[in-house]
Amino acid sequence: MALTCFGQPSFETLRKDLEHKMTRCHFKAALNRINKNGGLYHGSAKIELDIMKMKILTELGIYDEAFKLSQNLVVNSKTSLEQKLKIYVERALIFEINDDYSSCIKELRKAENLISKYPQLKFKNYTNFLIRKSSYYRVSGYSDKAYRLALQAEKYAMTVGDTLNMPVVQLILGLGNRTTNPQKELEHYQRALYLYKKQHHYEAIISMYTNISYFYLQKKQYQSATLYIDSALVIASKSNILSYKADVYQTKSTILEQENKTDSALYYFKTAAEYYKKSNSEQRDIKIKELEAQYNFEKEKAEKKSLKKDIKNTRILNTTLIVSLLILALFIRQMMKNKRKIENQKKKISENNTALTTSLEEKQFLVQELNHRVKNNLAVILSLIDFQKDQEKNEDYKNRFDDLYQRIKTIMIAHELYSYSVNYNDHALVEARNYLDKIFEAHQNSSMRTFTYINDAEAVYFTVDKILSLGLLVNELVTNSLKHAQPSKKLILHLELKKTDKNEIQIYYSDNGTVFNFEKNNNSLGLVIIEGMVKQLKGTYSREKADYKIVFPND
Repeated sequence: MALTCFGQPSFETLRKDLEHKMTRCHFKAALNRINKNGGLYHGSAKIELDIMKMKILTELGIYDEAFKLSQNLVVNSKTSLEQKLKIYVERALIFEINDDYSSCIKELRKAENLISKYPQLKFKNYTNFLIRKSSYYRVSGYSDKAYRLALQAEKYAMTVGDTLNMPVVQLILGLGNRTTNPQKELEHYQRALYLYKKQHHYEAIISMYTNISYFYLQKKQYQSATLYIDSALVIASKSNILSYKADVYQTKSTILEQENKTDSALYYFKTAAEYYKKSNSEQRDIKIKELEAQYNFEKEKAEKKSLKKDIKNTRILNTTLIVSLLILALFIRQMMKNKRKIENQKKKISENNTALTTSLEEKQFLVQELNHRVKNNLAVILSLIDFQKDQEKNEDYKNRFDDLYQRIKTIMIAHELYSYSVNYNDHALVEARNYLDKIFEAHQNSSMRTFTYINDAEAVYFTVDKILSLGLLVNELVTNSLKHAQPSKKLILHLELKKTDKNEIQIYYSDNGTVFNFEKNNNSLGLVIIEGMVKQLKGTYSREKADYKIVFPND
């Protein structure tokens, strides 16, 4: 009892120090202290340290390690109700960041059930839960519901005096007004900035300066945008997170680029890229240290287990020597031994099943993270193409960059619509009409030429290989119309896609151009891609001026 009473204040001191470091974003220092002291605590205290560690790994962008740790915490029978609630909410954040929205809402529902069943958990945790739930609905496209939840979070935080989470509430309220009320959006951002300054939260202050700068950048108010991003640059040296610094320099580069200050923009772009590179290297180093710490922990655990096993075997031997004179005792002992063996086998089978389930979940998570990074890389490629185009003076090369941009954008849209899974048969199809709409919209957003389109595609689903070929084919048809169609009035594009009784897909594409001069360049890259994609689809096509008919099997 004396040891227990002495140890408890020691853990409380450690916990407060870790919370202070996490509030100030000293995540690496906090992580090192957890790894150094984690082996001294057991039970509820050890679980509390692991929950903090999971949050730190998430903040540092090491999502796979955070997810693995959360898997162990979820199945731990010693976890308290409040600890379970924290775990569910943090797992929801991990899934949201990695675009796994179905898993995200499952974790939020688990948390909501706990709060409903045990109202005493609400006081300290409800604001953060509402923030996560609002964020989920916002990224899922339910902006109205997300905004109502944000207002509910603000009201509850004010009621219980939750000043820690209030800046985040103001931030999500600002995001909720992004498309409806820009003035209120800016007011909430400024309120969040003010509250973060009161907390001396430098990383959050930098982030809010960047958000407000980007707000003015979208409105092309470059002077105000520059004022806020320069404020972020002034305090960026105090930041402990390299990715925050990189975001500041990236935003500064974008502002200068739009002001046609190409040389300065390139300097800040290179600086941002260097910080992103250092951030990735830092993540890799932390991950290696985590693996080393885990290895040492498992090694120590195995040694203790071996020692306990030796002690147990010694006791069994002594017991055997004592009861060896009694045949009945030997018989009973044999029966108990067989029973334990069966129980161990059942336990081993159960553990193997749990390990297989965990392995499958981890692989699914890694596949989704890979898809998330592929989409990010495609976005970076598009940014580089756009940047290179802005530096190019030759109009012909600019047009070629535009064509390349649209082709890669078409591929990126397909990746955004396709749900990757460990099991190829799960969610392996993409709906054609929605995909084609997004291709037309991408051209409307980027083309200097205005046009309208009619998409009469039926609700047909294709595999990702086939939908990519179809998307690149339609992209080239739209590009050809924008370049060569000369209508008497406004340009109108029309596409019809339908299934036939012969299990074939028929596509009719046309524009309302009255003059067609595309015949002069039958060897153009556009026509080569069109013919190549039709061949990829195992189909045929015919063309009358700008009117196309494409047929391919629906297998």
